[in-house]
Amino acid sequence: MGKLFDYKALSAQPPAEDGPMLHGSYTMTAPSMSFQTVANLERDIVRLPVPGEIKFINSEASYNAFTFIALIARPFPIKELHVATYSINRKAVDALIQMHDSGMIEQMTIFVNDGILYRNPLTMDSLKAMAATRPNIKVLLAWSHAKITLVRTHDFYFVVEGSGNLSNNAHYEQYIFANDKGAYDYRMKLFTESNLKKY
Repeated sequence: MGKLFDYKALSAQPPAEDGPMLHGSYTMTAPSMSFQTVANLERDIVRLPVPGEIKFINSEASYNAFTFIALIARPFPIKELHVATYSINRKAVDALIQMHDSGMIEQMTIFVNDGILYRNPLTMDSLKAMAATRPNIKVLLAWSHAKITLVRTHDFYFVVEGSGNLSNNAHYEQYIFANDKGAYDYRMKLFTESNLKKY
């Protein structure tokens, strides 16, 4: 069996002055951080992160990751929404269509694991119909386990990352909820990969 990496070679490298640097990484400068355990996202998150802030969130109940989108859309119209998820249910698709059609979301890209074609073909049919009838909506498929939501409003760049999907989730999930343009731009690269299949 081959080695995955050579531990001795890795440990022999001298560390950089302010920590090890990785190619292509992005570092926020002195972010403001908060930590919270949340049972009900809409009730327990009293304010959205301000620019440069990161909220580390643990769930204490099962809720759909779609709730973050609704939370942001309540005070701010969404100019661009980009969602990467392993799974999405019909309820979330219907809510996204309603938000788009009512003007709450101007442009939308939904990137789903390509297993949806056989795991949940009815939801995939809804996604395809949504994209076919609305020019500001794209649906992308690829072999992916990413769970990232990017929300650009007129003034802010929100990033949500975590274990939850836009479907039924477990009692315990973890999320990072940030407002940072650099993190937003860095994660946006996922949605421009050349191997994504567009529907």
